[in-house]
Amino acid sequence: MIYFDSPYQEFYRLTQAFNSVIDRFQRNGEVQRSFCDIAAHEMKTPLTILRGYLEDALLKARATEKYREALLNNLEQVGRLIALTRSLLTLANFTSGKPPVHLVPLALEPLVQDLVEELTLLASDRRITFLFESQSIPPVLGDAQWLTQALINLLDNALHYTPSGGAVTVRLQAVREGVTVAVEDTGHGIEQEHLPHLFERFYRTDWARAKDAGGTGLGLAIIKEIVEAHGGAVSVTSQVDKGSVFTLRFQALSHQTVPA
Repeated sequence: MIYFDSPYQEFYRLTQAFNSVIDRFQRNGEVQRSFCDIAAHEMKTPLTILRGYLEDALLKARATEKYREALLNNLEQVGRLIALTRSLLTLANFTSGKPPVHLVPLALEPLVQDLVEELTLLASDRRITFLFESQSIPPVLGDAQWLTQALINLLDNALHYTPSGGAVTVRLQAVREGVTVAVEDTGHGIEQEHLPHLFERFYRTDWARAKDAGGTGLGLAIIKEIVEAHGGAVSVTSQVDKGSVFTLRFQALSHQTVPA
């Protein structure tokens, strides 16, 4: 850190700017080290399980059914590693820690409608009622590719944690000077103490870990960063045994400026 008490204002501003850059590099280095440590830890578990099943299968001759069971268990862990790798590759595509969005005028309704239609079959297979409610809304400044990824993550998450016989409802509304996309489910719900941490990278509740070993804890973090890159915000409300509502908020085009 450099401190330079210069009588010249230009030198003083240059010193402040230089100090700011150094601080940013230090923070980014700490974040990257922390991220790598956590990612390595998340990958260690499925790799350890894979090795254990393979060593056990090779230890001695077993019945065909036992080999099949070992292969199925290994396939589950491979799926977990693939999901984690995809999420890590998505984060790797962020520039300066942010998704490289290209913002253009975008109509959200047809984009959301298409995604709902694509996922309706999946919801039907799981015997989940999938509803879409929409009103007339203004366009937003958005990147269709990145918003599609954020919405797929959110909808897939809702369907995954909603039990058979439950319901997922997507609501698209104009609110004041903005637009909201709300995804409501009738799943297990989330304990209040977890809500402030849900959008942190690799954060998962104990209930989610117990239910699903294939989650990565990155989906909600990616959603948050994509939405914030659009100048928007994401929030959640939830009650245990009743379900959750995740809400994405965007400014309408006429009131929006391009995020820096």
